[in-house]
Amino acid sequence: AMGVTKMGYEGEIYYGVAGSTATTKITNSRDITISVDAERGDTTVRGAGAAPPVGTGQVTGVNFSCDWSMLEKSTDSTLEALKGAATSGTPVALRLKDHSAGKGFDGDVTLNMKKGKPLKGEQTIDFTAEPTGESTREPSLYV
Repeated sequence: AMGVTKMGYEGEIYYGVAGSTATTKITNSRDITISVDAERGDTTVRGAGAAPPVGTGQVTGVNFSCDWSMLEKSTDSTLEALKGAATSGTPVALRLKDHSAGKGFDGDVTLNMKKGKPLKGEQTIDFTAEPTGESTREPSLYV
C-alpha cells in the first residue's frame, strides 16, 4: 500500500476537450506546481484612533494557475495537442489530482508555453494553465 505521505510522482495531470472532464493522462510530465492566490479588498478601518489600525482584507476573488514541464518528444501526441492549443489560444480541459484517489482542479483552461533548448541539456516545454471564461462549465478548484 502507498504511504500516507504522498510523493511528487503520485500527483496526476490530465488534459482533454474543453467542456468535459479531462481523461487523457499527461505521462510525459515533470514538475507540476499549482498556485491558488486570493485577491482581497481592503477592509482596514480607523477604529478608536488610539493606535495605528491593523490592516484587514476580505477575499474578493481566487486566482488559480498550474505550471508543468514536459520533455520534447517527437512521438508524443499529447504534447502536440497541447502545443497546438497554446499557439492557437484554444481552451482545453485540465484535471489534476493530488494522487490517484485524491482531489484537485477540474475545469477548462488556456495555456501559455515556454520552450527550453539549452546547449547542454534536453529540450523542455513549460506550460502554464489558467481558467478560461470561454467555457460551458464553472472551474472547480478542489474536487
